[in-house]
Amino acid sequence: MHLSAQVRQEKLAKLLAAEGYETLEELAAAVLSDSVSPAICIEPDCDYTAEMEPDQDAGYCELCRKNTVVAVLVLAELI
Repeated sequence: MHLSAQVRQEKLAKLLAAEGYETLEELAAAVLSDSVSPAICIEPDCDYTAEMEPDQDAGYCELCRKNTVVAVLVLAELI
């Protein structure tokens, strides 16, 4: 998966807002102590979110019907 830095930042910002976190650090801390992670579709015209495994990089999007949902830690390139 290759995403530009701008797309990563946009998708991370949308995911943070949807989850109610102020910073990536807050969200990452919550995810590290859980077995599921917030994830977002990386298609340009889709912002579908779901709970997935923390290392998910190709989860199924219910809206796009593609495997384009990426967990926050993968999107942020932390894992």
